[in-house]
Amino acid sequence: MYATHRHRRERGARAHCGGGGDKKRRASPVLFCFVAAAALLGNACHALFPQKKGSSYGSNWRMSLTPKPQDIKYELHTLPVDAKAVTDGDTITVHVVMADHPGSFCVPQEVHRAVAGRAEALMAKNYQRADELQKIILDAGFRQLTSSTGGQVLVKKYRVRLRGIDAPESSMPYGREAKEELMMLVQGKRLRISVHGNDRYGRLVGDVDCNGVFVQEHMLKKGLAWHYIAYDQRQELARWENQAKASQMGLWSLPNPEKPWEWRKEKRARNSR
Repeated sequence: MYATHRHRRERGARAHCGGGGDKKRRASPVLFCFVAAAALLGNACHALFPQKKGSSYGSNWRMSLTPKPQDIKYELHTLPVDAKAVTDGDTITVHVVMADHPGSFCVPQEVHRAVAGRAEALMAKNYQRADELQKIILDAGFRQLTSSTGGQVLVKKYRVRLRGIDAPESSMPYGREAKEELMMLVQGKRLRISVHGNDRYGRLVGDVDCNGVFVQEHMLKKGLAWHYIAYDQRQELARWENQAKASQMGLWSLPNPEKPWEWRKEKRARNSR
């Protein structure tokens, strides 16, 4: 009887251990499916509701113009931007490699000749002649830079006006802050510029993407630019400006901020007297 009782206890223990192993093995596929479903749900939420991306100069916002403007003439992909190339809160000077530019056929013949002649002058160590030809290239708005392979590439300088916004002038309240914010955002970065045309000063007018950050949106939400509604009626720009107004960001913390275009008009009137 004692042996029978001991046998039953041992059989019960083996059954308990074996049963636990079976439960673990049966639970593993369920756990795997749960984890996979959670990962898929997380990816879907991230795609539908992208998060803001922090940085040392404040929050960035991803490109979010919908639908994409249809009147884009071409795109420019720039070299890294120098901090000194930022004129103010809505204008940037950029350089573009002409071989990558859709309008490379527009390089003037005198520039082509100067480039070829300068290469020959450098080979002959005629540095005075090379400097003379370099001046012709620079005066035409081009520049020669040394590529990673040691060769010379022809680049063109463009002044770019950010489409749809107007930042305070340097002498206006928040003019300096607007320039510094734009400089911190773009310096050292390669920009993608969707060109829509030219303004009366010969500048390109376009939307500027800086590593996925829509620059106009960034400046508007920071309260460092006005929506320039006279030249751009996109609803997104008005909405971002209104968000800054509601939060009293930047220039909207002032009781009655002056519009830059009205300030310039008054300045011209004073100068013409």
